Amino acid sequence: MQIVDYIGNFLRSNLMYVAIGIVATTLTVFGIHIQRALKNLTKNMNFLIRFAIYVFVFAFGIGFLSAPTVKFMAGQLGGLSNLHLVLAVVVVFLLLCVSAKSQRQI
Repeated sequence: MQIVDYIGNFLRSNLMYVAIGIVATTLTVFGIHIQRALKNLTKNMNFLIRFAIYVFVFAFGIGFLSAPTVKFMAGQLGGLSNLHLVLAVVVVFLLLCVSAKSQRQI
């Protein structure tokens, strides 16, 4: 149990980095689906309009949404006990890994 407390305290002291890792990995794994949906929605549009939409969605939209998502996730993870924090982080990254593997990204 001592090792769980050590790992939990380490994760707790680096919670923002853990949340950034989760959000960035999620966007990396599922970003292709966002890109495909956007491509299907804009396939009949002019190139310049399509380009502007891509820049807006990916540079501004996802960029602006990821900051509050990281803060929210860090707050939610911070409320967990050490055991549950370690389990949550391990399970989330394992699920992201399985999802990436099933999509043949790794």
